[in-house]
Amino acid sequence: MADLWRHQTPLVVLDEFLVAQEWAGLLQYTLRRGEAFTQSGVLDAGGASRTDDAYRRSQVLYELNACQNLIVDRITSYLPHVLARLRQPPFPVSRFEVQLTATNDGQFFKTHRDDDSEAVRTRAISFVYYFFREPKAFNGGALRLYDAQLDQNGNVTSGEHQTIHPAQNQIVFFPSNCLHEVLPVHCESGNFADSRFTLNGWVHR
Repeated sequence: MADLWRHQTPLVVLDEFLVAQEWAGLLQYTLRRGEAFTQSGVLDAGGASRTDDAYRRSQVLYELNACQNLIVDRITSYLPHVLARLRQPPFPVSRFEVQLTATNDGQFFKTHRDDDSEAVRTRAISFVYYFFREPKAFNGGALRLYDAQLDQNGNVTSGEHQTIHPAQNQIVFFPSNCLHEVLPVHCESGNFADSRFTLNGWVHR
């Protein structure tokens, strides 16, 4: 029986999101703070964080200092444009949630939704800003966004997908309720400085 419907996940991709001095400063801050990164976790149904190496492998930093103000201010200025392109009505923003993530050799994040826990149900828009040291010393690490489809039993499942490969100084926006994953990164050196870096987070209703 054919699918009853299929909905392509909307996304917005913006190049050259920060000026050169800004993303270079962000990279320098990230490299200086390498030892402060900790193992990434995942949220359970109750909102508690736990580690699960079979589901997610990366390192994260929550202490962003001025970097958070930079990305929040820039996203705020673009938000009306982003919401229009995502076909989302404007909404009062309650807060921004931002973190730095480093993904290195063999690391990944399997298929998930960013609002799939009561503790984060107010996440409305997800964003991923890419930056890395040049020359680029990794490959892989693409973001894969799955379209929603309804099967013959009325269940919503993942359908076809769109794949976004990391590009320097690029940001991607998408609805937080869409299924997505980070494909494995390949980094021959294994050095932290050669990681796939993202400044990623969520706009909350």
